[in-house]
Amino acid sequence: MSENERRLVSTLTRPSAVPSSGPSDTDVSGKPLGPPLRANLSTCMHKSAKTSQLAPSASGHGPQTAKPGRRRRAAESTNAPKNQHFYFVDQNSSSKEKRAHVMRHHVQEKRKQRKMSRGTSPTEKTTDYTSYPAKKEAGTVDQTRLESPSTAAQNPPNGETSLQIRFSNLKPPPHTSMLQHIGSPITILDASRRDPFASLPIEYDNLDIELADYWRNKLTYWSGQNLHVKNQIFRTAMGNPLSFKAVVLSYCARWKAQLYDMSDSTEIQRHVGQAAKLIDDATSGLAIVRADDLAMALGGMALHEGRFGSKRLAHMYIDRAVQIMRPRTGTNRPVEVFIHYIRYLMMPEGPQISLTEQQWLLTFLRGAEDLMRQHSSPEYILQAPHRLKAFEMGSPLFSLLSSGPRPSQVPHESRVYVVRDAHTQEVSRTAALIYITAALWDFQESPNNTDRFLRFLCAAVKQHHLDRDPACETLLWLLLEEGYDSDLQDPERGWSTGELLQAHKRLRPDLQFQFDEILMSFLSFQTPIRGVTAFEEDLRHTTLYGINTTQAQVECLGSPGPEYQDKSKRH
Repeated sequence: MSENERRLVSTLTRPSAVPSSGPSDTDVSGKPLGPPLRANLSTCMHKSAKTSQLAPSASGHGPQTAKPGRRRRAAESTNAPKNQHFYFVDQNSSSKEKRAHVMRHHVQEKRKQRKMSRGTSPTEKTTDYTSYPAKKEAGTVDQTRLESPSTAAQNPPNGETSLQIRFSNLKPPPHTSMLQHIGSPITILDASRRDPFASLPIEYDNLDIELADYWRNKLTYWSGQNLHVKNQIFRTAMGNPLSFKAVVLSYCARWKAQLYDMSDSTEIQRHVGQAAKLIDDATSGLAIVRADDLAMALGGMALHEGRFGSKRLAHMYIDRAVQIMRPRTGTNRPVEVFIHYIRYLMMPEGPQISLTEQQWLLTFLRGAEDLMRQHSSPEYILQAPHRLKAFEMGSPLFSLLSSGPRPSQVPHESRVYVVRDAHTQEVSRTAALIYITAALWDFQESPNNTDRFLRFLCAAVKQHHLDRDPACETLLWLLLEEGYDSDLQDPERGWSTGELLQAHKRLRPDLQFQFDEILMSFLSFQTPIRGVTAFEEDLRHTTLYGINTTQAQVECLGSPGPEYQDKSKRH
């Protein structure tokens, strides 16, 4: 408390006394100055300097000159903090009223000081989270919100003085009890990006992110998104810029173009053209690319060429991929699974089934029939209980592998993203039937291996929710991955399944259906309506008359039947 303030308080508590210096409630003539006044320190000191020489002394004689010490203290008091105040009261008031008046204002000032020590005003109050404006670079903020409005007014923000915050070690002022929350270097805008940590193997722009987003989150089959299949392909393709461009970006660019009935686009020219050039450079030795990455890229080119481009080019690409991976069987399972999957989905080039292929199919069906007789014995079922449970009616595998209508669970608003004319469900179902039968044939001498294989398969179906959302595409992918014990794995099984499937595709559609029904009947221990003998007779009849089975199959799969067309007209 300053000297003047102490004198004022002592004066207020002694009404009979007259201050020797400082402000008074009467002027020189003795007239009252009016109602009580409240002034800040600077005003009070200004008045005090004037009245210090004119104020009467305690004895009532003329004005006295202030002592040097008092002038020095007055000069020092002018440098005191500006938040000090003097409170002037009416001299006619009682001592109690004067003290109450001073204490009331004193308490009000203390409350204001406490409020300021806890935080700023409501308009200046900072929030408990960090606001991120649009960022120029990852992890930077153009304008900090830590400075108060007064500071901002004195230092207007500009490109040179704005504070760039990534990691902050700023400490809050001592009077501030609310701690600022400094967020992660990955901002809210970064978190909404598809690739917040820049993990993609290429330099990309927003259009590339859009294409990648089509693959990850939008493209779907009628059976659903098959996220496990899409994610595994995406991860494997990320291993190299060439494979990512050929598999993901090129496919989505062509899909986007056909969505708008366009045969070409700048994105197709960019991604497909660059991928084709890189493949040619790698093949000719101008660029060094690992064999697995090159095979992955060739498989991706075959996929989108087969669906949106040239079937001839698609077969050229997949044949080159097979030439790379066939001698390397078992060395890179993810790439090998992808090549198998693309090869299974492609239609064969040959016009009709050969006699050799016919013999393969018949031999396979007879082997499946013998296997059913062996597995149906009580002794075998006792040692391999899953052989009976896995394919019984009502089980998830029975729902996945049996024929019949398969209503799509894709929401109506998402059906624009369904891949057109991709008959993947029936092809995947046939491939899964062939693969499972071939595996059971390999395990026929060991009921324990049979039971372990089927137990794994049932668990994988539930793990990937195929019991609720049936998708033969995902089931086939899980079979090709061979995630079971190593003693049950056989990399050659995928190649032999592909050879039988290629022969199956050359059958007439009615014979394809009959072949599938025979295999499903054997797996579920049912007697087929038309057995292997009837199938053989129909197959020989087809060869005798030389029917172009491939053309018949394409016509059947490529256009809906009369019943469906009539229903479409009604709707």
